[in-house]
Formats: sequence, C-alpha cells, structure tokens
Amino acid sequence: MNLGRSTLSSITTNDVTGLYATEWPETKKMLIADHRVAIEQDKRSVRRWLRTGSAVFYGLAQRLAPHRRMLFVLSQVAFFLCLFSIFTQMNEPPLWTFIEVTATFLMMTVLLAMELIDKIKIRDELVLARDLQSSLIPHTLPPSPDYELAAFHHIANTVGGDIYDFVPLEDGRMAVLFGDASGHGMSAGLVMAVAHAAFRTQLEVDPAPSAISSSLNRILCRTGGPRAFFAFCYVLFSPDGNFVATVAGHPQMLKLDRSGRVADRIGRGAYPLGVKAAMWWEEVSGHLAPGQSLLLHSDGLTEARNTEENDFGDERIEAVAALQVDAPPQRLVENLVAEWQIFMQGRPTEDDVTLAAIRRRI
Repeated sequence: MNLGRSTLSSITTNDVTGLYATEWPETKKMLIADHRVAIEQDKRSVRRWLRTGSAVFYGLAQRLAPHRRMLFVLSQVAFFLCLFSIFTQMNEPPLWTFIEVTATFLMMTVLLAMELIDKIKIRDELVLARDLQSSLIPHTLPPSPDYELAAFHHIANTVGGDIYDFVPLEDGRMAVLFGDASGHGMSAGLVMAVAHAAFRTQLEVDPAPSAISSSLNRILCRTGGPRAFFAFCYVLFSPDGNFVATVAGHPQMLKLDRSGRVADRIGRGAYPLGVKAAMWWEEVSGHLAPGQSLLLHSDGLTEARNTEENDFGDERIEAVAALQVDAPPQRLVENLVAEWQIFMQGRPTEDDVTLAAIRRRI
C-alpha cells in the first residue's frame, strides 16, 4: 500500500506525457532501427503497422541474452495459447487455461526481474563513473586577479564527454582547457578522462599550446580507439591580457567587446586530437582589452534541437550575447543557459552542453 501511494503521488503530468511523447518514440526508434527503411518504404498502412509491431518484438528478442530470449519466446507462445484457449472455451475455461495464464505471468515477471537487476548493476557502475568524472570538473572556479570566470556544464547521459578546466600557473599565467570527446556516455567519458590527465601532466612540463596539443594527441592516438577523438580549445592567458590559443576540431571561440558584439572569431577548421599521430595545430595570438571577453561553447549548444526540430544555432548565441552590454561572465553564461532552456521546451538534450566565459577585469 505504501508503495502504491508513493507511486501515485510521485507521478506527474510530465511523466505521463513524456512516456508517450518521448520515451516510447525513442524506444521504438531504437528497436526497429534495422528495419526502419523497409517499413517506411511500404506504402500500405496496415502492412506498415504489422511490420512495425513485428520489428519491435524482433528488436526486443535480439537484445536479450540467448537463454533469456528463449524465456521471452516461451512467454509469447504461452500467451497466445492462453488466448486461444479462452476464445475456444468461453463458457468454462479449464484448469489448463489458468496454468497458461500463470505461466505467462511468471515467465514475463522473471524476465523483467533479471533485466532490471542487470540495469541496476550497470546504473551503479555508471553512477560511480559519473562521480569520478565529476571530480575532474572544477565546481568552484579558481580566483584570478586579472580575469573573471564563469562556466556551465550539463551532461546528456549519466556520463558526459565535455570538460573545462582553469589552472593558474606559478608565473601568473592561467591555462584554460575546454574540450569535447567524441560520442556519448562511458566511451566519451573515458576519452575525456585520459585527455584531462594528459593535460594536467603536460602543464607541469610545458604549458605552451603547441606542447599541450602535441602531447594530448600523441597519448590519445596510443590509448584511444579508432573513434576516440577529442575536440578542444586551449588558451594560455598572460596577466596583461595577451593570450595564445589552439583550436582543434572545436567550434570557434568568440571574442566579445564590452557591448557584447562579436569582435573576432578565433580558430578555424582543423582535425580534432586523436586522429593522426603526426599532426600540427596552429597557434593563434590575441589580446583582451579590459572588459573584453572570450566565450567558449560546445557543439551541443549550437546543435541542440527543440520540439520543432530547429537548431539553437550560432546566430542565437550571438544575439543573446549582444544583449549583454558590459555583462560579467556569470550573467552572460546564465542568460545563455536560460535562453537554451526556453528554446528546448523541456525536450531532453541529445548531447552535452558546456559554456565558459573569461573576461579581463576592468
């Protein structure tokens, strides 16, 4: 009774609508992926419906372990035998029908229990990985006498692939890492962790952008798989506002003047790290005057899609920034996040969304 009451009290309207509008369409899309093209090409609506149902059951069975697949098939056979018995003996269902109903219920319950336990085990491992990853991302940004800092990080799955890090150096300079590992989930998190560890290690040897990019690329090519790419921006700031930066396969950094207008776009097309061992990335020099800012964002922001399948886009970022006249980094980031949340209309994100802003103190 307590479980029933807590279940009913915790269910919201969004949960119910999300089940139909988001969870089921995503589940069906994944289950019928192997047969989607053939289903869409079928011009008869009844046949499309039958083929979709068949593809859903096939997708379910395909994703089960062989012994559980047998249990799933047996439960389906028992279910249809039960229906046949009920419809052929309407007046007085025999004991055999009751046994079939009970067997079907028990087999499906046992199958659900086994799958649920597997999910709990995986969830616990993902939670541990998320906690370890969370420890890599600074929750409190370091104080700087020369720059104001702000950042935002939102992961699409339990484990994300985006990272930012601000590291004050002993000589007064500040190193800023902003990166995005390819893919999603655990694989992206592992690439991100390797890249961050290599970054911290290389900082103690040589913080120059060329040394950082070469070291990270070399390590990712050795340890990562064929798709273990890491797009990143690295900026080395001096106390006087001068900076040297490298951008590898990442969206351009935006240099904003005090009015919020884009004064420059830093970085151009290049391979991300981890693609080829023998590669070189261009170093870009620049300067921040007092009040000017650098805005960095992951492609998860620009490529975010709302319920109408529209992209958030670069133009929207620049429009929001243009409204932030002489805004400190924290307010700039908060307003961009608020605009992104309004744009998404409650739709779950498909990729990590990360923002960082650095402004030279006035």
